[in-house]
Amino acid sequence: MMAPVSIPLKSAQAPRPAGRTFALWQMGFRPFYLLASLFAALSIPLWVAQYAGYLPAPYVNGPLWHGYEMLFGYVTAVIAGFLLTAVRTWSGQPTPSGWPLIGLALLWLAGRVLILTPYTLAALVVNVAFPLTVGISIAIPLIRAGNRRNYFVIGLLACLALAGLAFQLAARGTLDWSPRVSLQIGLDLALLLIAVIAGRVVPMFTNNGIPGVKATRHPALEKFALTSLIAMLILDLVQAGPLA
Repeated sequence: MMAPVSIPLKSAQAPRPAGRTFALWQMGFRPFYLLASLFAALSIPLWVAQYAGYLPAPYVNGPLWHGYEMLFGYVTAVIAGFLLTAVRTWSGQPTPSGWPLIGLALLWLAGRVLILTPYTLAALVVNVAFPLTVGISIAIPLIRAGNRRNYFVIGLLACLALAGLAFQLAARGTLDWSPRVSLQIGLDLALLLIAVIAGRVVPMFTNNGIPGVKATRHPALEKFALTSLIAMLILDLVQAGPLA
């Protein structure tokens, strides 16, 4: 996981399909970064209006659901956009574009809408299905390319799906579990991904973007950071106690 990696920027470009295509649906980061940005921009005034008492009905029901939408809505969209693009570079294999990518975007949008409705089962299924579907979408090219060093991202998405499932079940009283712990675990997983990817690419991007800079990696520091995050994840799991 910590071995040096070289990312050829030219290979990250999507192959151009024959005929005219809409650029938004050619690479995964484009729709998901856009959707995440719009979601954040629209959510902030809605949350402010809710807390100030200007909305006739709550946008999200309390701070826990606010945290859920930030982590399993916004952050998960950013992670999906990054991985759907990066895996194409890592594996040299295609990732979803065109209609399959549109389907993933619609699945994410459906989750954001359903979470506000009384259709709790549909909201649960759709929001758990999204990270799992993204995981399958990146697992196929990684396995075809034999890119074992990046298999961990598949497991991370599966763990995010489980954390989101536990939150929804606990928040609705179906599971004897703390919804706050699910948020802590989801945040730990997101931080773990950020630490791994940042350790790989930040020095390279810094050197490529600023002539004369010689940014270097410090394996001992990277291992310490990852070990600390894994320890924090384990402690959050331990403090939660058994599921019931």
